[in-house]
This record gives sequence, structure tokens and C-alpha cells, in this order.
Amino acid sequence: MLILLSGCLFYPDPVASTDSAPFYEGETLIQDVAWGCSAEKGTWTVEVSTQGWTGGGLISMSDDGYRFESHQLLTLRAAPDGTWEELRVVLDIEADPAMAVPGKSTAYLCNAETRAALAWRLAIYNPSGEGRADCRVWGEELDWNALAGYSPCDLWLE
Repeated sequence: MLILLSGCLFYPDPVASTDSAPFYEGETLIQDVAWGCSAEKGTWTVEVSTQGWTGGGLISMSDDGYRFESHQLLTLRAAPDGTWEELRVVLDIEADPAMAVPGKSTAYLCNAETRAALAWRLAIYNPSGEGRADCRVWGEELDWNALAGYSPCDLWLE
């Protein structure tokens, strides 16, 4: 018993580590966007990497300026310290536009004609969910504000 008690005298109490980095409190910005479709799988996929955590995102697409779809991007993974986040949506392709369900499926087919005709708009939101943090547009030029009442975004994806 004396041996067990003497062990407590020679080993100091553990001390909390001070090596952890502070939580990221900078801007939330789009870092990278990857999108594409697979005719074989019958899906469209959009993935977004950001600097900082987000409050989610919204991807919108239209091939004619009259009909458009918008789908929420959800968190795939994020850094525990808030420095980055990855968002993604995978959409099943429905041949009938009436069958498309936001966040689950799209009526935009996976073919060269559709890919060339699509206009895209991506918005990510502040971590609080209040207000847009960053946005990008690409593909065919389209006035998203006139089409869907979205706030202006003139930052083209490079």
C-alpha cells in the first residue's frame, strides 16, 4: 500500500495543453468549386471548399433564364478550429422537370448540350446563417437578380 501512495508523491498532476490554436474568426470565403455530372450514375455533384465555417450554401442553375433550380449545399466535413469547411450536394437526374425535388434531384440532364447551356450561381452564408458571405457565378451569363430575385453577384468563378 505504501508503494501505491508513494507513486502519487512523485508524479505531478497533469497540466492542460496550451498548444491548441485559437478558433478561426476571419472571413468566410469560397476557396474551390468542383462540379460535374455522371450519365452512368445519373447524378450531378457540386462540391465547395471554403475558408472558415459557413452557414450552408445554395447552388442555383438554369439553362434558359426562365426555369431555374436551387439546391442547398450541406456540410460534408469541417475543421474543428473553424478554418475550413467542405460542402456538397449530389442530385439524382430526373427526366421529367415536374419530378425534380430541391436538394435531392434535378431535371438537368447530363449531356454536352446541357452542360454548355447552364448558368450557375453559388452563394455561401455566414456561420450564423444570416447574410451572404461570398458568391460566384459561372457558365452562361444570366441576370440572377431579375430571374429569381437574388442579390447581385458579379464574382466570376476562375
